[in-house]
Amino acid sequence: MIFVILGWFGTITYLVNHAYISLVKQHNKGIYYGANLLAATVLVISSLVSDSYQAVVINGFWALISILILTKVDLQRLPVSRRLFNAVLALFAVAILYQSVVNAALDIRLLGWSSAFVFSASYLLFSVGKMRILLYLLCNAYAAFALLPQVWLDQNWPVFGLEICWGCISLYGAVRRYNEIHLID
Repeated sequence: MIFVILGWFGTITYLVNHAYISLVKQHNKGIYYGANLLAATVLVISSLVSDSYQAVVINGFWALISILILTKVDLQRLPVSRRLFNAVLALFAVAILYQSVVNAALDIRLLGWSSAFVFSASYLLFSVGKMRILLYLLCNAYAAFALLPQVWLDQNWPVFGLEICWGCISLYGAVRRYNEIHLID
């Protein structure tokens, strides 16, 4: 029971923080990464208890990146690029399509791992300034909705609730950001 409560605490913390970055143009990076670290840490613990390994990987990675940024490690030096992100994402798409055709069904685990990749890689790219907020929010929407079948099977209800809300907040933030960019006075 305590791990479920812990999971829901992490979920609420993440959602408030994600709404913050989605809606506030000039967000405070210390608040953003500090809250992500707290939420990620408690969700790693909660997800380990329910054997929800994609959620463990995603949140563990978010915690690591948050720690590195909060301790002012220069992540700009990492050899990460949008090209590599796009290439790996394309490989996931091909693998998911192939598995779906061969098995005549969607491979939920593969879809869940693509979510883990997109969440983690887009968080890293956004954090080092190599991904703009609009694409980051769209990636988050995909990753949130792609993870739903796996966390449903894992019965990881805090993360399931998190992903529904996270995906909706991401879509709302993306639409809002898109409309801001294209306003004509």
